[in-house]
Amino acid sequence: MTIELTHEQAVVLSDLLYRISEKEEYYEDIAEQFVLWIIEAQLDKKLDEPFRKNYIELVKESRDHVRNHYPNG
Repeated sequence: MTIELTHEQAVVLSDLLYRISEKEEYYEDIAEQFVLWIIEAQLDKKLDEPFRKNYIELVKESRDHVRNHYPNG
């Protein structure tokens, strides 16, 4: 399976997954958490933003871009 995202969408998704990945109340089964960890690891291989000093600003810019370019938005 392939899921296509813009770079900005990938940054937003990566940040979201990071924030919820350790919150057990979001999961009905540990398998769900494992799947999110797999996706998060794949995003980390493609993105350098999570490792940059200005990460928070980069996430904000990506969120703004996604919000401003959302189809039918």
